[in-house]
Amino acid sequence: MKRRHRIIGLCAAALALFLALGILLKLRLSDGSRYIRNVEENLFSLRMERLNCAIAEPFSLREGDGIDVRIDQACGELALSIGREGQEPIYEGRNPELSAFRVTVPEAGEYLLCVSGKRAAGSVSFQILRAESI
Repeated sequence: MKRRHRIIGLCAAALALFLALGILLKLRLSDGSRYIRNVEENLFSLRMERLNCAIAEPFSLREGDGIDVRIDQACGELALSIGREGQEPIYEGRNPELSAFRVTVPEAGEYLLCVSGKRAAGSVSFQILRAESI
């Protein structure tokens, strides 16, 4: 009977150890990002409590379309990029000082609007303006 209780105790201890290691590993691999992502037909926005990763959204754009970018960054490192895969970005900025600006699309195609951060907090939005409405 004593031996049975000892085996049950050892199994319970081993299970607790494996669970604790699993939780620690999950916490270690997590980037700790907390944000709200909003994607609509002509809008991509992020409200960041803490961003420690890169987030990208694809948009089909036409030549002459505009992208109004608005940044309200409170702290941390922030990088923005707008471009087509395999080509030079049409806009790229780290910790942009401008809080609002427009980027004009030079040619039609699928563009990635990308936000990446390291302990970044604040908000970023990309509003697509079709060429015919500008």
